[in-house]
Amino acid sequence: MQIDTQRFLRLTEKTSSIVFLDIEANGLRGDYNSMLCASIKQYGLPPITYAVKKVGLDKEALVATRDALERAECWVTYYGKGFDIKMINTRLLRHGLAPIKKRPHIDLYYQLKSKTIMSRRSQGHYLSWLKLEQQKMSVSADDWSRAAADWNKGIKTKMVERCESDVEGLECLYVRTSHLITDISC
Repeated sequence: MQIDTQRFLRLTEKTSSIVFLDIEANGLRGDYNSMLCASIKQYGLPPITYAVKKVGLDKEALVATRDALERAECWVTYYGKGFDIKMINTRLLRHGLAPIKKRPHIDLYYQLKSKTIMSRRSQGHYLSWLKLEQQKMSVSADDWSRAAADWNKGIKTKMVERCESDVEGLECLYVRTSHLITDISC
């Protein structure tokens, strides 16, 4: 038996078993970089963030992120199929750990790309253009550089705030556009 996509979404929303994920990393490649933090937000609840204690030592935060994702029935990301999930799995591989078990995964980047025509496809652009309550938090190039060099001196708080802001914005974007979601893949 197959369940209708919209019905599946309403069921996962009611049970808070749909989660929004965003990670921050100190680069774009899992072999040279590591995860800094991951925020997971259950539908309608505050985000929970797993942050590293020291850049490069991401094993504990990765395991907590993986385990939290595996407790959910469905994930929502923004370009998570292209980055977040791959980065987490690459770093888990580095530590000799099992990858995340797949779940139905809604990547709003691909959903919106296939159903809208926009000059820019970033999450921040959609949030701004739709005039949603939550907007994308910017982080300067200097702060990104400091995140690798000075993780224990205030920058950790800023990066966690950014990560949590991203999942809150992602939930707002999902709520506004979920009627466009017609299929979900793993």
